[in-house]
Amino acid sequence: MTFSMSKAFVAGLLVTTLPFSVAWAQVGGGHGGHGAPVSLGTNPSAIQSARTTAASGAEDHAGHAPLYFGAVLFDQNEMRSNGRGSPIYAWEGSAFYGTDYHRVWVNTRGETSRERGGLERTEAQVLYSRLVGYYWDLQAGVRHDFRIDPHEGTPSRTYGAFGLQGLAPGFFEVQLQGFVGGNGVFLARAAASYDVLITNRIVLQPEAELNFSTGWDRDALIAPGLYRTEIGLRLRYEITREFAPYIGYSFESFNGGATGLNRRLGEKPSQSTVVAESASSFNDRCLRGKAMSYTVTVVNTFALVLRAVSVAAAAGAELD
Repeated sequence: MTFSMSKAFVAGLLVTTLPFSVAWAQVGGGHGGHGAPVSLGTNPSAIQSARTTAASGAEDHAGHAPLYFGAVLFDQNEMRSNGRGSPIYAWEGSAFYGTDYHRVWVNTRGETSRERGGLERTEAQVLYSRLVGYYWDLQAGVRHDFRIDPHEGTPSRTYGAFGLQGLAPGFFEVQLQGFVGGNGVFLARAAASYDVLITNRIVLQPEAELNFSTGWDRDALIAPGLYRTEIGLRLRYEITREFAPYIGYSFESFNGGATGLNRRLGEKPSQSTVVAESASSFNDRCLRGKAMSYTVTVVNTFALVLRAVSVAAAAGAELD
């Protein structure tokens, strides 16, 4: 029975691994050599814009169909712990599909509550992106903040969104966004990160995010001025470009009037946490010629093991 269960677990692990590393091939137009080389990195829009605009003649040549490509990426997919209480789970990911010039982006982020375990903050954005320069994309769309549990977390909010993202001089990845809500309050977010290559596989990534507001939204813990700051430092090891575990440090602080709003809820306005990722995907693919390789790699160790165990258990039950 032990030998049968071992075989079942291995079979379950193999079955589980396959769907998480999927390569889709789609036939595209144009002639070989005119396709744009594309690199899907941590911030695919910025990296691709920098590397591919000069060679992206697919849309400039008459009679050549544009090259469509896309990816699903999770820049953060981690557990955070401050050494007290239960750790929280946080993620930040994005997906895009389109050409070098026109794309549709879906961005999502969120985290669970340390005390209650449910989703405390969840945000999703759907954006249209237009390449406006060698290194920059102009974006516009909608943002929605979800409230999963009616008794926990911040309330639901919907905003019109617009922004600019790309590579600043020095290869800093920058994202600037503005949000306009129905209550007339204007929000702004500025985020930047930089990859320090220690070796070809070991990368240190410092990053910072600043959130601003022009008015009060007390239920959403928003106050005028700079109301929330997040600074992080993550060290990742790229086993492959699609699989890069990391460890790091994150500091999050509510500032100004938002400090009092948090204290009224019995929460600390700032906290430092150690972060560790189960697994993540960083794609680096080159797409050329008539065929398009659309690679979607979403690797999550916890989901992988749980699914393998369930498949193995089912196989073991059948063997019994």
